[in-house]
Formats: sequence, structure tokens, C-alpha cells
Amino acid sequence: DVEHGAEQVSGIKKIEMLTPGPVGLGTRWRETREVLGTDSAEMEVTSFERNRTYTVTHHKGGVRIDTKFWFEPSAGGTRVSVEFELDSAGLPPGLLAPLNWAIAGKVREVIGKDLADLKSSLGA
Repeated sequence: DVEHGAEQVSGIKKIEMLTPGPVGLGTRWRETREVLGTDSAEMEVTSFERNRTYTVTHHKGGVRIDTKFWFEPSAGGTRVSVEFELDSAGLPPGLLAPLNWAIAGKVREVIGKDLADLKSSLGA
């Protein structure tokens, strides 16, 4: 439940669904977050295997960010693994190289906070 999840993740201030129906491949939404000020981005599920893995893709400042989540049973709970990739295709080579570490660090920080919020809300 996307709306319920937004209530449990402190960084997300608003979610506006752009596609109807259950979450799956092709689901799109606009997410408003508090990250260095209020910012909105359109997100899309670009790969999906129910209860196993999914990828969320969005574009920011000419950079495509793919965030892939994996879920696997682990000691009476669920282990969540996350991997993300930054792709600045179409921009001159090296233009974003100095910023890639900063962008990666911010994405890592945001995802870590989201997962901590969700774990806390589940009482884990």
C-alpha cells in the first residue's frame, strides 16, 4: 500500500499515484520528499517480480537513477538488499563525474533512512 508506506517514511511528504491499480511493472507516481528542501520526482517501476525484486527508476538533472530492491527470507524476517545505478547517458563524458559521489552518497542516505523508518514502523 503506497499511501500507507508514505505515512511510515519520514522523508516522503506526499505521493500522487499516476497509474491506477495494484503496484507492478509500469506503475508510476510522483513523490515529494524533504531532501535539501522540498523536491518532487516522477518514479516508475521498471522491473517487477512479486515478493522477490523490483526496480524503481527516476530521472533527476539529466541523470537516470535505477534503484533495485531484493527481498529474501532471513531468520524469521526478511532481508532487504538494495543496489542503485546512476546513468548520465547523453551528457558530455566527465561532466557529472565530480558529482557522482555526492549523488550516490545522498541516494544511499535517503534509502538507508527509508528502510530504517519502515523497520521501525513494523516493530522489527
